[in-house]
Amino acid sequence: MFSSQIPGLFGIRHSNRNFAEKYSWGKNQFNSAFPTSLAAFLEFQGFENVYLMLNENLQVYHSHISTMELYGATPTSEDIFYAFESQYLPFQQLVIGDFPRVDLVTLRRDDNACLRGIEIKLTALPDNSTCDLPDDQFGCELVIRPDTIVYLACSIAICFQSDQASLIRLIGDGFDAIEDWQEGVN
Repeated sequence: MFSSQIPGLFGIRHSNRNFAEKYSWGKNQFNSAFPTSLAAFLEFQGFENVYLMLNENLQVYHSHISTMELYGATPTSEDIFYAFESQYLPFQQLVIGDFPRVDLVTLRRDDNACLRGIEIKLTALPDNSTCDLPDDQFGCELVIRPDTIVYLACSIAICFQSDQASLIRLIGDGFDAIEDWQEGVN
């Protein structure tokens, strides 16, 4: 006897992915959908996500973030829409030319407002280069796509759009010599 359950992932009720279709379970789709669902499940169980941050000395430290804060809404709410491989439209005004997609955009269903644009990195720990080391030396490769760099730059631009002097203090003013921003070299 077969169950009449519809295939899906925890918490993802409204999405641009149809988990009843085989395609939605492919590697590239699963690598963003599963962590999205896992974070929703963590929130449901009362846990927070580990959040890597930098201190004032640019050293990495572990913090925590709720999935609600990460997604901009309660992850199991009827009012959240999960738009995978979509454009985070609040940044569109900052990009000339092709505007890339981000792994996940959370939207508020009642007014279609963009809540968060999130890049998702699903990786195994340890990887093949650190699996024979002691546990405290495990590591993994983190691949950053060119599209991620565009979104990082847009995030920086939004943060400093009304305070360019602070940005100049942080990164310096040696950019006057750049003649062609397409190539990244003078």
